Amino acid sequence: MNESNDPLHGVKLEQILTELEKKIGWDKMGELLNIRCFTNKPRLKSSLKFLRTTPWARSRVEILYLKTFCSKHKETGKLIRGILAQKTASETTSKKPTPFLWPTLKNK
Repeated sequence: MNESNDPLHGVKLEQILTELEKKIGWDKMGELLNIRCFTNKPRLKSSLKFLRTTPWARSRVEILYLKTFCSKHKETGKLIRGILAQKTASETTSKKPTPFLWPTLKNK
């Protein structure tokens, strides 16, 4: 996808959270997204730390941002489908843990 067509291009996570908080508030974000960092003593710094290390939560926030602020942008639908496709692909690969194999000792 061309960067100029990407509504998230150049938008930082901090800006996303700040704009969402101004528009809908922490309580509504917690209700819509079901993410504890928005429902339990929400702060920008702690939310950023959590979202930067938790891909599934970040994708939910990005989708909410796109639906809230970029719904009229022509590439928004494609971008949301792409985020959801990445999410489902990572879920299917991470569901099967690799089996534990006992190390074998080589005889010399």
